[in-house]
Amino acid sequence: MSLRRTANSYLRRLTGYEVRKFRPPAPKPAAKPKPPPAKPKPPQPPTLHDFTKLSVLLEVAPTDLLVALGWPVDDVAKVVDEFDQLTDELKQRYTERETLFPERWGVERGTGLTLYGLARLLKPKTVVETGIADGRSSFMILSALDRNEQGTLYSFDVRPDAGSLVKGHPRWRQTVSDAKDPRRSFTEVVDGLDTIDLFLHDSDHGYPNQMFEYESAWPKIPSGGVLASDDVDLTKAYVDFATKIGARPHFLFDRRKILGAIRREAA
Repeated sequence: MSLRRTANSYLRRLTGYEVRKFRPPAPKPAAKPKPPPAKPKPPQPPTLHDFTKLSVLLEVAPTDLLVALGWPVDDVAKVVDEFDQLTDELKQRYTERETLFPERWGVERGTGLTLYGLARLLKPKTVVETGIADGRSSFMILSALDRNEQGTLYSFDVRPDAGSLVKGHPRWRQTVSDAKDPRRSFTEVVDGLDTIDLFLHDSDHGYPNQMFEYESAWPKIPSGGVLASDDVDLTKAYVDFATKIGARPHFLFDRRKILGAIRREAA
């Protein structure tokens, strides 16, 4: 028997204790580092379901969209004939005037026809658009106002050289917005208008700006007026706004993007 065992035998009898070799406790495993906080997911674009739950009809033809918004087929057909005559004039403008962007970047034919048709059939006194670029959509709207022999188009853009295709038009009112605070000038002008018969969003397509413009313009739109927006497929702002006000918008699926239109019903 070893000395340690002998000593422990006596100690246990005398004290109830024994001598043991000290074994330090095993070190605790190092705590795993906490993962960094997850970055917020960027806003997701709307899905096809987001559109179909709001609107039964998703149009691919601008004529169908105009009819769905409440205009007779014969009136829409006349608008198409008029619009076809404008395309040659627009091409001529592109050759005569210096533009900022390639011609292919302008609104597509389906969207252009829709805008011309809305302005022609509504016969608006006041039209507001945000985002001008070279003024292709402005050209469509102003051409309709000329045919109607009434109406004014108020356009907003941060570039003073925007709108070369319509510079000098007597029915056009251009506001050059402060790039650091574009909402200020927009609010000042809109607050001074009695009504907005037709509104078109085509500026900054971020969710906050889209929602701001929709919410600012909608109270000014009278019964029968239209709130339209290009690029409604980029964020859920238009879908969310339509849901918020209980509207059933119509959508035009153009070649590269989607145009939305809400016509205000009679109170």
